Amino acid sequence: MAELSSPDKAPPEHEGAVHWLADYVYGTIATLVAIGGLTFEANPGELTTAGVVIVGAVAIWFAHTLSRLVVKRSWQHLRLRLGDVGAELRSSWSIVSAAIPATTIFTLAGVHLWTMRTAFALAEVVGVLALAVVGVGTVGRSDRPMARRVLYVLGLISVGVAIEAFELAVHLL
Repeated sequence: MAELSSPDKAPPEHEGAVHWLADYVYGTIATLVAIGGLTFEANPGELTTAGVVIVGAVAIWFAHTLSRLVVKRSWQHLRLRLGDVGAELRSSWSIVSAAIPATTIFTLAGVHLWTMRTAFALAEVVGVLALAVVGVGTVGRSDRPMARRVLYVLGLISVGVAIEAFELAVHLL
């Protein structure tokens, strides 16, 4: 069994998965924000909406990578190499992968599989469900109290719902 250096740190063999999930949550929330911002546009185009979602995710992925590189360069006094940039991009690609379901939903609306109204609803539900799945997957072992585990999952779901509620409130102002 792996020894932990801190109760808040993942075992080394799980560290990559933990970072992947953290970045996936980051990407899911960014996607929900983009969807929420576009939901109330007068006539958003299907492919334009898909493009905004995926381009936004890629921009956030680049920003996230750049911020990590700045930290490494300044705090760790490292000379950055091209390999460092590639490693950071690879380690946080799940930010973009989180936008793929919504991008697919809007692209399918573009081929008239469903309406844009349905696409927005589906994309929002899929985003909130993605947070729920991450919550269920990271809730912890059964030795933790059930109420805490349920609250944890509900907390992640609530973040997604709150983002959509804030977007609704902004558009109603």
